[in-house]
Amino acid sequence: MRGIGAVARILVVDDSTTIRRLLRDMLTTAGHQVVGEADTGVKAYTEYVRLKPDIVTMDLGMPTMNGLAAMSKILAPFPEARFLVISAMEQRQVIEEALERGARGFLLKPFTESQVKEAVSSIMKQPFNTAEFRERARRYRRSQKNESQADTAVVEVISPYNVERAPDGAIRVEINPHFSVGSCAALALETKFECQAACPGVRFDFGGTGRLERKALAALNRLMHELHQTCGGVTAVIPNDKMVRQIQDDHASDGQLKFLALLVDETQKI
Repeated sequence: MRGIGAVARILVVDDSTTIRRLLRDMLTTAGHQVVGEADTGVKAYTEYVRLKPDIVTMDLGMPTMNGLAAMSKILAPFPEARFLVISAMEQRQVIEEALERGARGFLLKPFTESQVKEAVSSIMKQPFNTAEFRERARRYRRSQKNESQADTAVVEVISPYNVERAPDGAIRVEINPHFSVGSCAALALETKFECQAACPGVRFDFGGTGRLERKALAALNRLMHELHQTCGGVTAVIPNDKMVRQIQDDHASDGQLKFLALLVDETQKI
């Protein structure tokens, strides 16, 4: 095990290109070495086998194989693996599950450079308990006999939002039901970073989301208005009637959702 203050070899795992880039910059500035990146849980496993990093920064809400499943898959043959989970998911059950599966630390997005630096330093100082991790590895090996159920039935892992670039270069943002005020702060970090590059606009898709916390919706309204002014315009797809009614009712109540209400009016004209 490397000593306190040593340079850590780190594998960065996140399906967001923006977050991987931010983490790489922050970790490098802190004096650590980013030895690899992965955008899926499957690739995280193959890269861990190839690189044997000191620490893995692990996102949770990834497609195909989520972060919890990737942690289990890595820890089964490599019980010494050390994980720093960095996620926008605030549900207590998800955080507890990540810690139970072997995470040495947990940071919520958005994160700061000092938070990342301190978390990595803390993990590097933690002793390795051979007996504990051998038992955890045995438990994961047994669970893999029924992996499809063990990795999905224990806890639901759905990211509160997803950000991607559309073929035309626009930023596409998917809003999911667990979206919160904290999620909005993390989303602001990603979208504003993405908007530094050429961008013809930002498209929000609420999908099947039928309702959000009032404070979260108000925070999202402010972010969308700001992005509309700085990132080439904002459009929205709001197919769920319950979401449409919430926006209209909340705006009628206190006038805080003016921008979202205007977008709803525009979508209803189409």
